[in-house]
Order: sequence, then structure tokens, then C-alpha cells
Amino acid sequence: MSKRENQILQLLKRDPFIQQQEIADILGISRSCVAGHIMNLSKKGYIKGKGYILSNDVYAVTIGAANIDLTSYTSAKLIYEDSNPGKIILTPGGVGRNIAQNIALLKNESYLISVVGNDSNGKTLFDYTKSTGVNVNHLYKLDDEKTSICNSIIDENGKCVVSVNDMSILEKLTPALLSQSKSLIQHASVLVVDCNLTEEALKWLFNNAGNVPIFVDTVSRSKASKIRHLLSHIHTLKPNRTEAEILCGIKIETQKDAADAAHWFHQHGVQRLILSMDAKGVYYSERDNISGYSGAINTDIINANGAGDAMMAGLIHCWLEGMDLKESIRFAQQCSALTLSSENIEIFPKNRLYL
Repeated sequence: MSKRENQILQLLKRDPFIQQQEIADILGISRSCVAGHIMNLSKKGYIKGKGYILSNDVYAVTIGAANIDLTSYTSAKLIYEDSNPGKIILTPGGVGRNIAQNIALLKNESYLISVVGNDSNGKTLFDYTKSTGVNVNHLYKLDDEKTSICNSIIDENGKCVVSVNDMSILEKLTPALLSQSKSLIQHASVLVVDCNLTEEALKWLFNNAGNVPIFVDTVSRSKASKIRHLLSHIHTLKPNRTEAEILCGIKIETQKDAADAAHWFHQHGVQRLILSMDAKGVYYSERDNISGYSGAINTDIINANGAGDAMMAGLIHCWLEGMDLKESIRFAQQCSALTLSSENIEIFPKNRLYL
């Protein structure tokens, strides 16, 4: 589904009796253009018949990691090579799983494609994720595999100092397994992909997504390089500054540097770049359209883990609602700020999960 078709679909959802000319006036396009988009929506199955009877198949699919997060918080300045007082908690995690959960918490239909072990941690992740409203019919439980775990240390400023990931199970999310979800993927309104996936899985997804827009979370500097030769498939890319530097080779320190990097990404096929500039805020750019800078939201940072996942979920929510890019960025930043101020990774934090 194109961006314009998505905007029209959202208007039809709000008012099934809206006239084509009214849609044209709202979007600033011709009535004949609206008619063409509506015809395409009908062909694709989003409109079932006359009177704009709508299909319910407006949903997001997220493909990525699902794991248990073991997070250690120091209660004083972190001392290396020594024992540090603090607290340790266990929560549901994984970039893809976090994003899918937050999309659901924002009242959108959300599917997660991932793998967990058929063990106690896998059962906990499966049941908890389902309880938050995520459709887990494509969250595969694998026998004789261990559910992935991420172990992070958070310093006194709420910053993740180091993480160790045991995520080898994601190698089992192969093209053959993904093909079992091919229909779900190809009929989605939007796909969200995280770079925890193997390069083979990423290539399969990009080659089999059809016309579905793909949003990509780069995850980390070490994993961002997996998509270097796949950028032309990406609609929206959300890296932080250092991840973007790894991909484009441009040192990013100023807004001008960010604009130069955005130009590079657009030349390589990326439609939209959402670039986190750390505490400076977010630089955003859409090819052949708007670009700008949105300052950071002042927040008391408790835990930076999951903030980027919440931001991605906010962007997906805004896409499904047909919101413009500038408005979407600020909403997504607010989602991120809520997560930064909580020990949990949820936009709307609930009880912590103790295992």
C-alpha cells in the first residue's frame, strides 16, 4: 500500500460516506487521482464493495528478535573490574518483540514473526506478549532451542554501558520458516524489520514483501552493516548517529552533516531517514519532500533501553493513521520519552515481569 492509499484508507475508515471530492480537498490532490487510488485499494482487497465497505486487513507485521532482558542497574558510579551494588530485573525484550508490543499498546493490529525456544523463557515470552494484544500465531516455538537472552548493564545515568546477547536461535528464523508467513507479510499495511535477523532472512523479506512499505531498525553498529546493499528496498530507516555513519561513511556531528547523510541515503534508495542525534534530537528527511530537525524532549532518564523501539512503534502508529512526517516525528519522540522515564520497555508501562 502506498502512502497516499494509506491516507485515503484512513479517511474512509473515519467516514465511510465521505465524497471523493472531499478527500481530494483534504489531501490537496485531484478527484480523478482519488478515484484511481480507490480503484487500487479495491483491487488490493482493502475495499470490499460499493459504499466503501472496508476490509479489516489494516495491520503491522514486525519481524525480529524476541528475548528475555536481564538488566543490571548500578546504584552508584560504575566501577569497572569490581563488584557494584545495584538491582537486577528480568523483563520481556527483543527489538522486534518490543516494537510489536508497543504497536499493539497504541491500539493497532499487530503481528509478530519471531522464534523462541520451547522452554520456560519461551513460554513466558509467548504468553506475556499475547497478553499485551500482539497476535502471536507466527511466533514459532522451536524444540531443542534456547530462548535468546540479552544481558545489559545500566550506569547511574541510565545509559547502557554494555550488553551481551545470546541470540543464536534467530539463525533458525530462516527463509523456509518465513515463507510460512508469506501471505501475512504480503498483505500487511507495513512491515517492521530489525537487523538482528540473518542476512539471508533480510534478503528474503526484502525480495518477497511486494509493495508493502518496509521500516527498518538498525539495532546496533555491528548489525547495521547487514543492510548496506539492501537500502533500495527500505521505505523508512531509523538509525542512530553512529549506525548511520557505519552505513554511509559520513561523520555526523552537525545538522548539515545529517542533511548530507540523508542525501546519501536517498541516493541509495531510502525513502525516509529518521536519524537520532542522541541528546540533540532527531533529524528527519523524506526524499523529494520535507526535511527538518526536532529537538529532544526533556526527560528524566531511568533506562535508555527500549526507547528506540518505542519510537519506531510511534512511527508505525502514525503511518497507519496517515499522519504527516513532521507530526509523526514528534509523536514518536513522545513515545520514546515515556519509555526513557521507566524501567520497562513499554510505552504504557505495566507491572515489571519477575521470573
